[in-house]
Amino acid sequence: MTASVRRAVTFALMTLIALSVSGTALAAEGPDDAAARRLAERYAPVVRMQQETSSCTGEQFRPTDVQAVLGNQEVALRGPWRPPDLIKIQPADSDLGRRYPGHFLDFPGDPLRPGCDYADWSARINADHPATVYAHVAADPAFPEQLSLEYWFFYVFNDYNNTHEGDWESIRLVFDAATPEAALATEPTAVGYSQHGGAERARWGDAKLELVDGTHPVVYPAAGSHANKFGRRLYLGRGSEGLGCDDTTDPLPPIRPRVAYVPMRSADYLQEYPWLAFQGRWGERQRSFFDGPTGPNMKASWTAPIQDAEATWRDDSTVVPAGTLLGPSSTDAFCTAVATGSNLLRETLDRTWLLGLLLAAAAALVWLAASRTRWSDAVPLPARSERAWGQSVAAAIQLFRRRPALFGGFAAAFAVLSLVTVTLARLQAERRDAPADLGAPTENATGFWASLLALAITILTIATYTVLLAAVIRTLDQLDRGVPVTASAALLHVVSIRGPLVRVATQYVVVLFVLTIFVATIPLAIYYAVSRAFVVQALVAENLSGGTALRRSRELVSGRWWRTAVPLAIVVGLGLAAGPIAGIVLLLATDWSPTLINVVSSILFAVAMPVAAAAVAYLYFDRSTRRSPGSGELPGAPRTYAHNGEKGLEHDLPPARSES
Repeated sequence: MTASVRRAVTFALMTLIALSVSGTALAAEGPDDAAARRLAERYAPVVRMQQETSSCTGEQFRPTDVQAVLGNQEVALRGPWRPPDLIKIQPADSDLGRRYPGHFLDFPGDPLRPGCDYADWSARINADHPATVYAHVAADPAFPEQLSLEYWFFYVFNDYNNTHEGDWESIRLVFDAATPEAALATEPTAVGYSQHGGAERARWGDAKLELVDGTHPVVYPAAGSHANKFGRRLYLGRGSEGLGCDDTTDPLPPIRPRVAYVPMRSADYLQEYPWLAFQGRWGERQRSFFDGPTGPNMKASWTAPIQDAEATWRDDSTVVPAGTLLGPSSTDAFCTAVATGSNLLRETLDRTWLLGLLLAAAAALVWLAASRTRWSDAVPLPARSERAWGQSVAAAIQLFRRRPALFGGFAAAFAVLSLVTVTLARLQAERRDAPADLGAPTENATGFWASLLALAITILTIATYTVLLAAVIRTLDQLDRGVPVTASAALLHVVSIRGPLVRVATQYVVVLFVLTIFVATIPLAIYYAVSRAFVVQALVAENLSGGTALRRSRELVSGRWWRTAVPLAIVVGLGLAAGPIAGIVLLLATDWSPTLINVVSSILFAVAMPVAAAAVAYLYFDRSTRRSPGSGELPGAPRTYAHNGEKGLEHDLPPARSES
């Protein structure tokens, strides 16, 4: 027998065996399974995972064939006792068929400190198995005229705020049909995508539902959490939407997972997939929400899919608005705060002593900072006075209360100056939201323009802060001299000295940028940032040139670097954080829209920043006064005078530049 004949005979035998096995499987299925199989293939989802990153912080996982886990010698089945006893290493389908309530599968790795372990393991086991989705058609006794088609995705790890081993997600299609055969003759009425504790609904034909070839819904699993989304957005989670932010903004090209059909009747699917009897957890048991999940057969949607949809589906998800109105975004701060808090909790969950130590250290730092300063006897004028940093903050607030119109003008001007920045930020966000399938030339162009927009936003933000600092110090300087001043006059003066301001701001930013490029020079950047923090104030209040103002700031801070750095960090931090903190509280305590909450936080930011700028100005005047001629101050000491019943100071400096 020739080799070609042997190959032909072998192929024929393999084909006969495959047909025999397939026929046996079909014969074991119920009468509706043939139609249900066709239904599952017709509507099989198209999946767009998120881009991976080299640091294991992006999407590292894909829909996994359960057979890649079962029978794996790195997986263990453990009991419900504490500590959990080992039942079996390398559990197989037949083992899980024994149900094992309260037990759990244990994968290689530590879910509280995952590192890249699970990502590496997932890549290794998925190399020999295609991406897989499990399809199951189910009826609901309470809704006999409707049918559900579920697609279940399994991931070996949930790399989200609540990291845990194993992750089951699903999408569900609902048909107004009593049988799979009838469903083939119609279209779905609704689609639900699982998202944390609930699901988002789309009507068939809705604009947000993306379809391929008219029947295959496109699914965007969020990075890490695998919450199924309808589009490319940054989603904000509260309540059933989860707690935190889901990102689907950077998807990979679409993949079509292999559809593993699960028969309708339990006797049939348990014969083909014994693991669907498992009543334990598909991942290591941990405290709270770091626990591994139960499987599809333990979900309400498995036996009562329409009832579950009525109870848990919602019509939309909360999207983080593109760009911000003014200042730090409350929604962005919320995303960061939840992720940071979750990481802290995860790192200390099994080390309560460390959590207690960190909380005690934070409380001690707050107490130390508040107790090492004075808050009382803080009068806003004269500005050139020695003050504790607490008095600087209190004096700035008193000045705001006494002159609300003046500071209201600063807040309005600050908002106006930021509108251009906001517009550019929105343009950048629109570039980010552009479709990914645009081809290489367009993608390169998008990246180029996005970089230019980011640079423009950075420059305008720095310019806005610099103008505010200069206008506020000009105002206090004039008030100290007894000269009437308005917000518009202060801003006009800033415009008249724009040349020196631009030069010192540019030098300050460029030096900081260069020093922060390398990790080793970051301490130098911090030192430089504090020692030159009063350069704008010195330039405006003392009529100095740019280079002289930089040296003057360094002289004022010399010998008092730590006593300057801490108050500056607190004052500027409070100014920047006032809006976002209020926004986070509103996000957690209300059902207001993120856009409205960002508006509220932007207003608070616009009010807080002039007050923070005034507090920094008072810190500058304190440092300047402490170096007066009688006590080491540089020439140009102020002297006391009386003006309109308020004690003031007059400066022995060259006359201020005329305003135009």
